[in-house]
Amino acid sequence: MQLNKRIFKVLYRLTLPGGLLLALTAFLVKIGILADPGSAPVRFYPLAVFAIGLGLSAFFLRSRLFFAALVLTISGAMLCWVAPFVSPHAAGIMRDAIAVLLPLNLVVLAFVKERGIISRVGRRRLAILAGEIIAVAFLCLPFMATPADFMQRPFIPVQLTSWTRMIQPALVAFVAAACTLIVLLIKRYKAVESSLLWALIPAFIAMRVAADGLAGVYLAAGGLAVIVAVIENSYSMAYLDELTQLPSRRALNEALMKLPDTYTVAMFDVDHFKKFNDTYGHESGDQALQMVASRLARIAGGGKAYRYGGEEFTIVFPGKAVDEVFVYLDRMRKLIEQSTFTVRGKDRRGRRGIRRGARRQTRVTVSAGVASSSGDQFTPAEVMRIADQALYKAKGRGRNCVVTARSSKSPRSVESGLQILSVS
Repeated sequence: MQLNKRIFKVLYRLTLPGGLLLALTAFLVKIGILADPGSAPVRFYPLAVFAIGLGLSAFFLRSRLFFAALVLTISGAMLCWVAPFVSPHAAGIMRDAIAVLLPLNLVVLAFVKERGIISRVGRRRLAILAGEIIAVAFLCLPFMATPADFMQRPFIPVQLTSWTRMIQPALVAFVAAACTLIVLLIKRYKAVESSLLWALIPAFIAMRVAADGLAGVYLAAGGLAVIVAVIENSYSMAYLDELTQLPSRRALNEALMKLPDTYTVAMFDVDHFKKFNDTYGHESGDQALQMVASRLARIAGGGKAYRYGGEEFTIVFPGKAVDEVFVYLDRMRKLIEQSTFTVRGKDRRGRRGIRRGARRQTRVTVSAGVASSSGDQFTPAEVMRIADQALYKAKGRGRNCVVTARSSKSPRSVESGLQILSVS
């Protein structure tokens, strides 16, 4: 079951949503809507896609996606609006140079960090792209025929690559870039890397059909993948916690508004977290939070975990009473207690410079407080307050336990009315 789930997840990462966009583009070409290079849709559709991609990525400050859209835009402009107006020989050299540079630019964006568009780093990246444009134009000059011809020399049997309609260095660049992006996506899904892969694949097709005048259509499919990534990335920033990748507090607040009459809320807190940070450093503390989050994300019994804030997490069980979920919560507490991970002690500064802290294996424990709606007329916020008070009871009982409780009084006097129902 776990293997099938893993395979499904990998296939999803590698095929959606970019594969669907590319399939839709191929279908529209097949039925003739985007098949005529002289028609208005083929001429203006790429323009609209590139403009939206550049505008959205700039508005949401997604610099890597902005530069991916810019690379596609420049490639489309040179292939569709410059190449037809130069000599056939220069147009061929232009296509060859773009076929080499385009995949290299896209794969590099998978490894750089978000550094802004008009920042110093962003201006440097713009300068590099400008330099590439000048280099391509320079190669098209008549006296550069020898270097251009050298780029076209085959180094493996031509029969193996002739179907691509590309020079062999370009094919190598595309294959290397695709393999790199696929490995990154198999390891961990990220919207940006997914969009880069699904900008690369349509770009490969675009280079094959460039002579037919349809390069812009397929490059626009890559532009659509970038647009989807901007939207997905913006959603993640709003609703996912960056450190743990669990849904954030904003997502929790929205989930609380949609709960049925019966539900259970559990508040988890990492024990002695401040002491852990002081001992091992904040980087190791982040590692501990990521470990706890990865376990909580797999909670059974229909629960869903959220990052509440700091070292505190919330699990919500819609439609479940407190006695139905206690066993899952206590099992999760034990699982976290038994999980070990390697941390490094704090770096120390001595006479001989900075000494790296020794690595060692350690564990963390968690305490939890649980409360249920149980037919009471409490709001979800009040039920959470009861669960939070139960969490304090758990800490008062020595930590590393789960306290399930309910309030018999007004939610404004939760603590005084707290009744312990069960303790792990």
